[in-house]
Amino acid sequence: MTRTTPLLAAMTTAFFVLSACSSSAGVSPSTSTQPSASANMPMASEDHSESFAFGEPVEAADADRVIAIKMLDQLKFDPASIEVKVGETITFMVINTGTVEHDFTLGDEETQAGHEAAMAGGMAGMGHDEPNQLTLKPGTEGELTWHFPKAMSVLYGCHVIGHYDAGMVGSVVVAGS
Repeated sequence: MTRTTPLLAAMTTAFFVLSACSSSAGVSPSTSTQPSASANMPMASEDHSESFAFGEPVEAADADRVIAIKMLDQLKFDPASIEVKVGETITFMVINTGTVEHDFTLGDEETQAGHEAAMAGGMAGMGHDEPNQLTLKPGTEGELTWHFPKAMSVLYGCHVIGHYDAGMVGSVVVAGS
């Protein structure tokens, strides 16, 4: 009986991890009017009350401008730094120009550290279903639209194992009053 306890615990943990991190493979483009991390990755739920300290997801139609960000296999983003104005809404058109999968996570340092820990803890390869994250296979693109209500610095990083630590991180400087 003591041999089944570790197996049961492992199976229960796997169930909860898989339930929380469903893959986005095979999801058709969203035609919803709700905010979305990309056309290939609709938001996980209809509850958009989740609060972020660094702004909020909004509809692409509400964007003031579009900024293209390339993901490079040299473990860099191009550009590595972006400046936006307080109150501006930006659609990030993220393009994986490389030959390996990359992810794009928009967030403050706490968000980046939490996502890095989750990916290192066995969530690598799982699809993202948060409005501030997306995963892109080689040669694909996605978009994420975000409103920045106050002056701050926000990071965007790739948390495929080893990428963030190697420097695959960029910054959004939100300036103005």
